[in-house]
Amino acid sequence: MTINDLVDLLQPDFPGCPRATLRDMLRWAQRELCTEGNVWVHNDGLAVVAAQSDAPAIEVPPGAEVLRIFWLKDAGRDLVPGDAFWQPTASTVEFRLPPTSDELDGALVCRPTLGRDMPADLLSRWSEALIHGAKYRLFSMPQPWRDLALSDYHSRQFLSAQADARHLALTGHQQGCVRMQVPRFL
Repeated sequence: MTINDLVDLLQPDFPGCPRATLRDMLRWAQRELCTEGNVWVHNDGLAVVAAQSDAPAIEVPPGAEVLRIFWLKDAGRDLVPGDAFWQPTASTVEFRLPPTSDELDGALVCRPTLGRDMPADLLSRWSEALIHGAKYRLFSMPQPWRDLALSDYHSRQFLSAQADARHLALTGHQQGCVRMQVPRFL
């Protein structure tokens, strides 16, 4: 699925709206969903290079902005955020103790750069959420199609999709709950 396919799905609800405006709202929804929901977690390859130097560099995937480091491993050992490393800004990382290797594996939470789109598999996976996000913004515009009730509905659906995405990024497809048995009082 491409951004143009999503624009075609939005077009009937907003007669007279330019395609560029629909595309911009979908791109806004992509960036918002990635920022709040950890939708795009890039874990292919190295996350940090030159880790033992004074200025370690975060490897940025093409067409993306790095928001935060999701996890890092130093020679197979998990590095705890806030304890072993921290990020003063989205593009820099600092270590409390120097890592043992110069290149660290990890996962980065990304969002598309301005004017770019998420990878096609993520677009198709989160297409419904992106449409809700775009409709939320479009229905609140001062245009003939303005409908604040529908804007509120799509806003709630978009926020729900963000929460689902955040949950999916943190726990995966786990099911079930924690059960505790209270010890008997004797």
